[in-house]
Amino acid sequence: MTGETSVLQAFPWVAIASIASGVVSVGFLLYLWPYRDRLGGRFFIATIGCEALWALSYGVALFVFDPVLRRAFEVPIWLAINFIGVCFLAFALEYTGRTDVLRSKVMGGIVGLQVLHTLVVVTNPWHHVAWRAYRIEPTFGLATVTYTHQPWLFVNAAGFILMIGVASFLLADTVFSYGPLYRTQAAAIAISPIFPGLPFLFWLAGVGITPPLNLTPLLFPIHLVFDMYAFFSRDMFELVPAARRIADRRAIDNLGTAVLIVDAGERIIELNDEAARVLETTASTALGQPLASHLTDVDLDGDRQTIARTVDGRRREYAATTSPLTDASGTAVGDTIVLQDITEERRREQRLAVLNRVLRHNLRNDLNVVQGYLDIATDRVDDPELRRMLETAETKTAGVVDLGAKARTIERVIGADGDGNDRTDVRGLLEDSAESLTAGRSGEIRIDVPSELRVRAAPSKLAVVFENVLENALEHSTAEEPTATVRVVESDSEHGPLVFEVADDGPGIPEHELGVLDATEETALEHGSGLGLWIVKWGVAALGGSVEFDVSDTGTVVRIELPASAVAAPAASSSSTDRDAV
Repeated sequence: MTGETSVLQAFPWVAIASIASGVVSVGFLLYLWPYRDRLGGRFFIATIGCEALWALSYGVALFVFDPVLRRAFEVPIWLAINFIGVCFLAFALEYTGRTDVLRSKVMGGIVGLQVLHTLVVVTNPWHHVAWRAYRIEPTFGLATVTYTHQPWLFVNAAGFILMIGVASFLLADTVFSYGPLYRTQAAAIAISPIFPGLPFLFWLAGVGITPPLNLTPLLFPIHLVFDMYAFFSRDMFELVPAARRIADRRAIDNLGTAVLIVDAGERIIELNDEAARVLETTASTALGQPLASHLTDVDLDGDRQTIARTVDGRRREYAATTSPLTDASGTAVGDTIVLQDITEERRREQRLAVLNRVLRHNLRNDLNVVQGYLDIATDRVDDPELRRMLETAETKTAGVVDLGAKARTIERVIGADGDGNDRTDVRGLLEDSAESLTAGRSGEIRIDVPSELRVRAAPSKLAVVFENVLENALEHSTAEEPTATVRVVESDSEHGPLVFEVADDGPGIPEHELGVLDATEETALEHGSGLGLWIVKWGVAALGGSVEFDVSDTGTVVRIELPASAVAAPAASSSSTDRDAV
């Protein structure tokens, strides 16, 4: 045993290890320096700097046996102890996006308190508030010291430990709150203070084989291993949770829509500025209050609710949407309420409804009367020129009536919430449409569609799309016997989209007609002549597909693409007789 002690005394391994720990910390600090402007970077660097100061000061102090000079080394040691907690807490606050707390008066008070603690250590020889009976008691041949800890020192140390604990909690909270994106690096940084923290507690409590020896600086390298792992392997300053936290907060604040969050007891625990405006209150006033004291007409279990509020002296309507909040175990912990202002939308719908009613009833009925009188006048007029003008007027009137019918089709069929799961017989639908369109007019519609093909789509929507495409092909063709062909295009992939092509032999759709479909708005000089192409575009969109027009000198090919999910398996008993043309 004496031999072992002499070896330990001969080689001051504790002091050398402490100095080496400080050197490693300085090296890591220098490597981190370029990242000082990243979120949390400057405070993390300051934390590592405090560790370096502590380890280097303690390692050198262990070689100093002069009582006065040895006592002087307590100043940088306790300076590092006092501010390592402040810096680590500041890092955790900024790194996790809590900059409001970082800049608060509370944080300023914490910094002031640590300055006071440091001043007490510096002036302790005159008042002995931090410790008494300071003396050198060599351990393993090193200048370790013992002193009687006074209550102030325990308060000082408790503050340091509390700040480390709070910072670790904030980082651990990030692990659970933001999922795997920030999990590994935040967990590594949160765990790392445990290793140097435990020996500090043992030293403070005077527990261990050699109580005067503070082994905390020796374990800084283990702490640094976790930090280095977070920095080098997990891009610590690239994936910063502060961005996620700030984005979540500002996304709600800048949404422009009222958002409230209530807990399981239906008390308001969060709301943005727009919600406070709608409720005619302030966030500080509403927080913690029952939802019913501000919003009585919203049922958290309801669906598609509409409420009316007077906001800033004006009557507004809001669509209220509620959704439950659950924790990781699926337990309900609250609800989110979103109030979407639909006042202008409702007014616009009302105006359109009134205009539509006027067009559907008044205008249609009046034009039918006009058509009747035009027919009578045409029959009674012998002047060819006057008859021609009356026939033109009748044609234009019939066009307006037809336009009104198409507008009704848009409202009745395309705008309706039809059943998109119907197993529609495409060939049968096309044959019925072809028969209707060719009745009383010359032309041929050829159908090259498998008789077994079924699609999951509302038949009314599908019929309207094909009818308008085929009607356009027959009406605008210059051929004596217009021809249109509908066929299914084979997909390159087994699970690819379902594609139909409708080809005609007409002159092609004018470019300005197609240009209107892609424009954001119509102008007086650029407008479509009718609603047929709009019905096709909107109808295909309502079916979840897309439409393209390929115009050439030999005609137009309309390509209608429906999603792969629209294809339905044929029924076992389904059968149909193929017809090549109608």
